[in-house]
Amino acid sequence: MHPCISPRASKKHIARALRNLASGLATCLMLVTMTQAQAAGPAKVSAGTTPSSVPNAFLNIKTQQIEGVMPDVIREIGKREGFEISFDIVPFSALVQSVVSDKIDLIVAGMSPTPKRKEVVDFSEPVAEFGKGIIVSASDKKQYRTIQDLAGTVIGAGAGEETSEELMKLGIFKEVKLYNTAADMARDVALGRITAGFNDYPIWKAQEANGALQGCRVVDGFKPLRKVPIAFGVKKGNTALLTKINDGLVKIKADGTLDQILKKWNFVD
Repeated sequence: MHPCISPRASKKHIARALRNLASGLATCLMLVTMTQAQAAGPAKVSAGTTPSSVPNAFLNIKTQQIEGVMPDVIREIGKREGFEISFDIVPFSALVQSVVSDKIDLIVAGMSPTPKRKEVVDFSEPVAEFGKGIIVSASDKKQYRTIQDLAGTVIGAGAGEETSEELMKLGIFKEVKLYNTAADMARDVALGRITAGFNDYPIWKAQEANGALQGCRVVDGFKPLRKVPIAFGVKKGNTALLTKINDGLVKIKADGTLDQILKKWNFVD
């Protein structure tokens, strides 16, 4: 020991050196971790989506890309929350079981958070809501605004749908015909066999835009019996992913991105 340095001072120097060494090691570890994270890229989230639910979520046959309002929204959320989406085509009826069994991380489809689904799935805040719209013959110029404007007529609705049961219970129609496909319903509207056909408003608008409603027109401004929300779903307890999705929703609502997407896919009245 240097004769001019006291033992107490020497201990202080050693302690300071050790603190500096520990601080330097911590900084190095942090930089290594950051570098590894950057090299790995954004986190990956696997999403199950439907093949043909236009405009909610569907596979564009021409581009082989997943499109629709829900895929567009989750991609924008991912940009803001630091994750990328990979899509798996899953039948709508198998989506809940797929997320519960960890085959996918996330449900990206036009799914409503019903009480039964909430037993095993945690849902995000609503992305959008919509009600049933109607189509009528292109030659029918009447302005239909409420359900009462169709009283005494023959209408069409989807077989097995909750709304179809509600329409029949009203008891104001001459007849409620049930259809397995929207195409069959639209055909009967065009041929004058039924006055109006009920389906999700965004679906009618998407088909109209694609030229699939020949001889029919979508009645804009029709007030539905009720509206239902659609949301993203994760396995019950996956709070980390759910929090990111809800945080991202807040951001895209605030900057106007969500409104742009909803307008693009006709999720407007």
